Amino acid sequence: MKLVKQLLIGAAIFAAVSNAQAATYNLGTLSSDYTEFGSYSVAKGSFSDTINFSLAGTSDTDFGVGSIFVKVGKITRLDITGLTLSLFKGTTDLGLSGTDFSATALGAGDYHLLVTGNATGTLGGSYAGGINVSPVPEADTYAMMLAGLGLMGFVARRRRSL
Repeated sequence: MKLVKQLLIGAAIFAAVSNAQAATYNLGTLSSDYTEFGSYSVAKGSFSDTINFSLAGTSDTDFGVGSIFVKVGKITRLDITGLTLSLFKGTTDLGLSGTDFSATALGAGDYHLLVTGNATGTLGGSYAGGINVSPVPEADTYAMMLAGLGLMGFVARRRRSL
């Protein structure tokens, strides 16, 4: 009986490790600057992680992710192959994917990155990534700047004529 229990426990652990993994991470609202969303470790096999974030306003964004590779002697400890990011707004796939890409003028709202890959190392794998957000100035900001420049030009011209 004890042997049967050990075999069943061993089979359950093997099934849990060999199945695809999935995790969800929340970054909150990103307004500007660089935000790192790594480093995450995964067990050997395929995985799919979701990274949720929101943009406070219209922004230009850069996304990137990379595998962390560690080799000790002749044994590969951590390695991921086929790592990709895909950007979604809500449930809509925005058609942007790869290990790094840019998106211009993303509107305010809730987004998520889908990180997929296959960990081939004997101990699984690890990856890290980041999002660089640059707010896009609104049209009224440009209008105020042009009005100010025009006013400065008017004052300079008036002083010359006096």
